[in-house]
Amino acid sequence: MIVKKLDIWHLKLGFQSPIKHNLATYQGSDNLVLRVTTDAGITGFGEGVPRAFVTGEVLSDSLSFLREVLGPAILAGKFHSPPALLQGLGNLYQHAQAQRHPAAFCALETALLDAAGRTWNMPVAELIGPKLRTSLEYSAVIPLMPPEQMRHLLRLVKMNHMRFVKLKVGTDSDLETLRLAREELGYDVDIRVDANSAWTPSEAIARLQEMQPYRISAVEQPVAKADFAGLKQVSEAVQIPVIADESLCNEDDARSLIDLKACRIFNIRLSKCGGLGAATRIRQMAEAAGILCQLGCHVGETSILSAAGRHFALTAPQLSYVEGSFSHLLLVRDVVSQPVVFNGGGMAYELPGPGLGIEVLSSALDELAVSHYVEIPQVSYFRNTFANR
Repeated sequence: MIVKKLDIWHLKLGFQSPIKHNLATYQGSDNLVLRVTTDAGITGFGEGVPRAFVTGEVLSDSLSFLREVLGPAILAGKFHSPPALLQGLGNLYQHAQAQRHPAAFCALETALLDAAGRTWNMPVAELIGPKLRTSLEYSAVIPLMPPEQMRHLLRLVKMNHMRFVKLKVGTDSDLETLRLAREELGYDVDIRVDANSAWTPSEAIARLQEMQPYRISAVEQPVAKADFAGLKQVSEAVQIPVIADESLCNEDDARSLIDLKACRIFNIRLSKCGGLGAATRIRQMAEAAGILCQLGCHVGETSILSAAGRHFALTAPQLSYVEGSFSHLLLVRDVVSQPVVFNGGGMAYELPGPGLGIEVLSSALDELAVSHYVEIPQVSYFRNTFANR
């Protein structure tokens, strides 16, 4: 497999309704999508979602990194086998300062793995695997919203027989939110909360004690991203597992959290953590340390990244929770012919065919694009802009 061409789109995606948590309110999302084309004319797609407040990654810098560093590194590169590709990606991650641009690397790596799977007639799960299962059960995620809107969404969750729910918290209305959730869902549904860095350690401990009557199963990121000691303090003070999310962005973070015994669960998001390779290494580090993992997602992922997440989840021996695959439930428009979503009960299954198992619509990418760059060996040009869109 020889990479002959690289297309880079900056997409601006709209949401069906605003999504709010303690750190941000989203009306839409700015995403990176890549397409690699091989010498055999086979294409592969990947996606990354830069989030400056999580990883410090800025989309304009990620575009530059792709065009000036990652693109030249893989264009005309020859990969003779899946092991050679995986080794090359691992080397590139280590030597290209990819930890500073995790979404950019995630997009490139996923596109290469998609193309490789199509080249060698293998699903991505088998490339990074082995694949250990064929089905998954996804969680519902409820953002901060007024009570009546939340009641409506909770009733949809109940109607769809979903057994796992994550509630965003971090306001003065948290107990009312939990009371409403239990009123609508009963006590058989597993409810965990996500504070998105809302509290100090002492506040977190007090708030979680107040929440105990509502039988929450875990708390995600109760304290500030950089407060690893505070995360440990909360973990030691409460019975429920503490999940590290914003605190866990790369392998260095994973080592620090493990050494401190600061949490019991890692929230792995592919774009945040630098792609499937880095996510797999973090998962393996966690397993060796007796720490559980969940698959998370960035708000606004298209079905490209949702598909990558599903392949990753199928290779994990044990995941506490699985999130993502929201597609048209959140996005005004997706970019694939068949959206990657979960079914009733949150159930979802392996995707058919080689690579990611999806069909990406180039026409949708162009229509949603702010910019589109085309890179080929020794040639580069800017195809079009839709800056006023």
